[in-house]
Amino acid sequence: MSVYAGKFNYSPYASNENFFLDIPDGWTTHGRAHVFTTFTKDAAGVNKHPFFSTAYVLRSVNDDATSFTVRDLDNKKFYWFTGTRAGDQVTLSLHDRNDVVTLSTVTLGKVNN
Repeated sequence: MSVYAGKFNYSPYASNENFFLDIPDGWTTHGRAHVFTTFTKDAAGVNKHPFFSTAYVLRSVNDDATSFTVRDLDNKKFYWFTGTRAGDQVTLSLHDRNDVVTLSTVTLGKVNN
């Protein structure tokens, strides 16, 4: 299992929120990916709305999973991520279902061995 943590900023919805990525099956294609964070205030005006998903899976873009996608199995969730991995660091880019632009980027550091 690999756990990564960083700070999430996505104006105007998230400001300096904790962000965690858990990869319980290791860096394997179709392995599980858990994402935990909070929206400071969501689009409906709800304060501290949790964003949590266990339905995501890794979809590797290359053989060593240094470039990957984290997305739900049926592509129905509003948000999903593309990412890169180098050493003990992961960079995730947030996308929505329209995938017109990258909405936010978060850099995460490994917190366990």
